[in-house]
Formats: sequence, C-alpha cells, structure tokens
Amino acid sequence: MKKVINASIGGRSFALDEDAYNRLSAYFEHFKARLSSDSQSAGEEIMSDLENRIAELFDQGIGGASYRVVDFDLVRKVVGQLGMPDGSPEPIGSSAGAGPSTSSGAGNTSSSAGPDFSYSGEKGEAPKRLYRDSDNKTIGGVCSGLAAFLNIDITIVRIIILLAILLWGSGLLVYLVLWIVVPLAKTPAEKCEMRGLEPTAENMARFSEYKKK
Repeated sequence: MKKVINASIGGRSFALDEDAYNRLSAYFEHFKARLSSDSQSAGEEIMSDLENRIAELFDQGIGGASYRVVDFDLVRKVVGQLGMPDGSPEPIGSSAGAGPSTSSGAGNTSSSAGPDFSYSGEKGEAPKRLYRDSDNKTIGGVCSGLAAFLNIDITIVRIIILLAILLWGSGLLVYLVLWIVVPLAKTPAEKCEMRGLEPTAENMARFSEYKKK
C-alpha cells in the first residue's frame, strides 16, 4: 500500500502517490536550478506558469476525476514533455531517473499506457489554435491573432479588415463576432498554441510576463 500525498499545484488540489510526489519535487528542484537569475519575480512568474500547465496536464491525465491518484507514470510523462526552461536535458540522478519503489502491495501496479501528450507536428510543432493576441493587440487582438494563426504579416490582416469595413461595412460585423467568439490568449501555453509551438517549459518561458518588461 503506497502513501498518498495531497498537494496544491497551480491552485488545484491533487492526490499523488509517494513515488509521483518525489519525482515531481525533484523536477521542480531541477527546474528552479536552471532558471536564469534575472530577478526573483521572474522566477516566480515562470514557476507559476509551469505549475498551471502541469495542473492542466494532470487534469487531462486523470480525466478530471478528483478521486483518482496521480501516479509516477503520469508525472514522468508530464515532466518529460515540459523539460527544462533552457531546453537542456533534466539532470540525471537518483531522484530524477528512479522509477516507482518495488514494495509489495495491492496499489503498486503501474503501466506505460496512459494519456498521450505528444504533438503530431514536425520539429516539435503543435497544431495551431485560433486565439486573440493579448501581446500585440491594438483593440481586441483579433487581427494579430489571425496573423499568428495564418502565419502572415499583421499589417496585411489589418489592411484587409479596414478595407472590408470601409468598402462593404461587413468587416466591422465580422470583427465584432470574432472578438466575442475567439478566446484571448492569456497563459503562456495558450500563446504557444496560437503560434503552433509545443507548450514546453522553454517555449512557455518566452511568453512569461517578465520577458515583456
């Protein structure tokens, strides 16, 4: 029988078995050690973004069921996807590479099967999602979001929208509908998805708030 530990990750409560908790703790320690020492607030911002992303992946992994326990295999998959903030491999050590303890008991089964967090795009690219761009917006971020999704110059999109408004009048209606329907990219993970980047720790760090200051 394994010990179960309750932990708050990204503002959400999760139950982790002891092996999973130790593995996640080791990952956090390795991650903090690799952060650049620009400022304390910078590190806190990136760690907050990381925890939020881990919480999202844990929710996917357990199917949103609060009664399910996060096991070592799920933690291994999540930290393997996210990696280190500088893109380098995680340090190899007993705490990082060790698997679940081999104590006997009914609750000690582990399988390699589970949720697939991989991305089908080439060279680490992820399928794009349409968001409004919160970083480059002039009004609602619709044009900049479309430019990122279509991978074209934002100026071209703004000219097309402006001409549609001036010549036909329907452009304003289209813009307002998109403003209402399309979500705003707020988190670093969403900003990665908007650009077709895999939301790894390295990529998410590029869109943390302190990077824009």
